[in-house]
Formats: sequence, structure tokens, C-alpha cells
Amino acid sequence: MKHRLAVLSISLVIAVVIMSSFASRSALGLVVGACELNSNLTGSPYPCLKIVQAQDPLSSYAVLREPADKERTILAPLANVPGIEDPRLLAAGAPNYFDAAWRELSAIGLHRWKAAPEDFALAINAASWRTQDRLHIHMGCETPRFHALLKAHAAEIQSGRFTNLKTKAGWWATLDAANDLSDLNPLKLVADGVDGARSNMENVVVGVFGSKLPDGRHGFYILARINEAHKSRGSAEDMIDPKCEL
Repeated sequence: MKHRLAVLSISLVIAVVIMSSFASRSALGLVVGACELNSNLTGSPYPCLKIVQAQDPLSSYAVLREPADKERTILAPLANVPGIEDPRLLAAGAPNYFDAAWRELSAIGLHRWKAAPEDFALAINAASWRTQDRLHIHMGCETPRFHALLKAHAAEIQSGRFTNLKTKAGWWATLDAANDLSDLNPLKLVADGVDGARSNMENVVVGVFGSKLPDGRHGFYILARINEAHKSRGSAEDMIDPKCEL
């Protein structure tokens, strides 16, 4: 017991230190590791909000407030997955982290806000733009900027295939009718549907936005672009309002 308490105390101290300074690119991985250790020893996911252990280690994940910005909530795998460029994520049977993040939106208190499911959004940075070398999905609601972008191009965006919106930023988009992402893996859809994406995933930015279709069904817009191909750069943080202040 004393050994366990000692290990727990050390892990929490490490987590607090890391959360006070997020300069290291490996900091997120260390925080997630501390959450996993605490969960295994005490049943508490602290300092994370939630830990989900799956039979497949690659499918296990944590939901937590971003250490550098406590208003932002992210989902990160427990396994050491650096980003969407990891080839394991495009293999058969790979985990769908976007599906997990969509199902965990309630973990960040969205039920307390006035946002509707069609306002919810998820996004992930390219390796060339992120600050942490641990895959993490930003969770919240779409920002007004991207709400306006999708509305302006709604007539162009087709179901089941990606359309080049011919914007300065180089966005591609598709729209799929679905209640959740269990049968839609945005990473695989982008890799297969956006020209040049599969061989250049380290430079791909992906956003997933809930939507209500004209016939009343729920659906998802999936946006993607390859940063390297365009001078205009951006981040997942541009797409996500973490507080859902619509």
C-alpha cells in the first residue's frame, strides 16, 4: 500500500509540474501517463476527466483539459501515437478516435450549454502545426468563421465524396448523413478522398462538424486541407470554440 501511495504521489507531482508548463513536446504524453497510472491505482482519472481502457491498447484513451489552456478539452490515446501521420491509424481495424471524441462530448459539459448537436465540432492539427507529439483531438463547437465557411459552400459540398472548395486556404469538404461517427472514420475518408492526403498525412488538418440536413437528418461535414500545399496556415484551435459560446 505504501509503495502504491508513493508511486501515486510521484505521478501526481509530475502531472502538476507538467501542467504548469507545457513547453515540452512530450508533456501531454506524460500527463496522460500520470492519469492512467492514477486510474489503475485508485480508480480516479485525475488530473484527466476520464480514462477509457479498451481490450485493444491502441483504442484506450483519456479525456482531459488541455494543460496549457484549461478551457480547452481534448481526447488523447493512452498509447504513444504521435499524430494522424501514424500509419497504424489507416490500417484495417484501426481505432476511430473521432468517434470516441464525439461520444465523449458530454464529458466536457456540453449538456449544460445551449448548443445543439449540430453545433458540435472536433478538429485535429497537422504535425507541422501542433505543439505536442501526442495525437489529440480538440472538442467543442464550431466557430462562427467555420460556420460561415460551410454555409457559404453548402451548395458545392457533395455527399460521399470530397469537393475542392477552391478557397485560398485550400479546403476540401464532404457531407455524410449519420447520427454518429461509428461508421465514419474521418482520417480514412480524408486519406482516400483528398488528393495527395494519404502520402502526406503529417501535413493534413481535419475538422468534423455536426450538421442538420435539409431533410431533418443529422449529418457531418468533414473538412480537410494539406498545409504544405498552401501558404495559408491554420490550426484546429481556429475551428473549435471550447466553451460553445454561440
